[in-house]
Amino acid sequence: MSGPVSFATLTTTLPTSDEERGRLLRNVSERDQQLYDYGRSGYRLAASATVPGSKAVTVIDTLTRESESGGDGR
Repeated sequence: MSGPVSFATLTTTLPTSDEERGRLLRNVSERDQQLYDYGRSGYRLAASATVPGSKAVTVIDTLTRESESGGDGR
């Protein structure tokens, strides 16, 4: 039987303007590193949602990790 499940969310804002290409690349790189770090901590990507806006797209990632029975939930 599995233990408790921990949840984490990442929110990344991706500008859509050509003038903000540098910020877009930085934000994508940061998201990639955060997902990698969570993965190394035992989290798995459960879902991603995108929310379009007039100047940016927001990506919301939900991650989960099952804890061992009797663990502290981390």
